[in-house]
Amino acid sequence: MNVLSVLLPLRRLPPLAAGRDLCRQGLCWVVLGLLGTEQALAQSRDLAGGSSIVFQALAVLDAWMPVLLLAWLLAGVLVWRWLPRRQTAVLYAAKQPVGVPLVVAAGCLLLFAMLAWVVVYPEHSGHARLLAADAAAQQWAQDHVSAPGRELLHVLTAAGDVRWLAVLVLLVAGGLALGGRWQALWAWVFFIGLNGLAVRLLKNLLDRARPEVLHEMLTSGASFPSGHTSGAVVVYGLLWLVLRGRLSPAARRVLAWLCGGLVAVIALSRILLQAHFASDVLAGALLGLAWCALAALVLGPRGRAN
Repeated sequence: MNVLSVLLPLRRLPPLAAGRDLCRQGLCWVVLGLLGTEQALAQSRDLAGGSSIVFQALAVLDAWMPVLLLAWLLAGVLVWRWLPRRQTAVLYAAKQPVGVPLVVAAGCLLLFAMLAWVVVYPEHSGHARLLAADAAAQQWAQDHVSAPGRELLHVLTAAGDVRWLAVLVLLVAGGLALGGRWQALWAWVFFIGLNGLAVRLLKNLLDRARPEVLHEMLTSGASFPSGHTSGAVVVYGLLWLVLRGRLSPAARRVLAWLCGGLVAVIALSRILLQAHFASDVLAGALLGLAWCALAALVLGPRGRAN
């Protein structure tokens, strides 16, 4: 069935009836599309290496990650240029020390680069010590985390899963758009997308093997850095940044503790479930903190949108 076969019979109906009929047909197409998506998801569970069609799509896009990252940066700059009443970091100089978030971001990226250097190059003097520390953390998790404990950790680590984070990102983005908070919306979408593309590109470039014991976990991509940890830091950190200006001091502290605790639980779960080495989790946290620091610079002292 093509588009003409759907639209031509509607010409014989009154406008209101044609509109209702078109809505009914559209609803049918949506239901069929959802059924088809569910079937595709069910089929993807039989594919090697994953039970989510999201991970299969990421694997297809891996070869294009450098291009996608550059395109995302360019698009972000262009959108920022045309934001209504846009503000730059220079305009915040009188309100907050601009150097603080810049130093935090630069320091996190520098530490991340040093950690990656130690992980990738066996000739580095710290390589053996880092591997020993990672192995000790893995062995501790193997010896002390019981099967019921792993089941609980599976539930907790899902709060950093790409599918759940995607739902949260869309909901918050919709709320920011409805409130006309365009600068906050730009920061929310841009830095979360930047983190996702950068993590995937770094995984492909550094290509560190996953731990041998995964306890039947669903994983995607290489081990370094931890995508769950980085994504959790960015999403929940930005969630606090974009909401803090609308909350009372007490509510702001509660939200900060909730987001921080959730990030800590997700990061720890990746080590205890042996889905990542401890250095992978540390690297993901550093990367996420760098993006949050830059977002704080854009959003200003109290996360004001405009």
